[in-house]
Amino acid sequence: MKKARRTIRKHFDEIINSFIYGFSNGPIEGSNNKIKAIKRTAYGFRSFKNFRLRILISFKNSFYSMNYKQKAADLNNVKSAA
Repeated sequence: MKKARRTIRKHFDEIINSFIYGFSNGPIEGSNNKIKAIKRTAYGFRSFKNFRLRILISFKNSFYSMNYKQKAADLNNVKSAA
């Protein structure tokens, strides 16, 4: 009981903030778990590029892939301008 009380006292501000703001690291933990599952089932990719593409495909409607599509479009625009 003393240990629980000490832990609550030590992290009191963080506990209160969790109720006030309601942020969660759940989505990030889910993303990490999905990436680890891809890595486990792949038995090793030939290159990092293939591994990265597999991750982007699995997150096709998320921020990661949208950011990748934008960067790819920017690279194509730079190449065509040169």
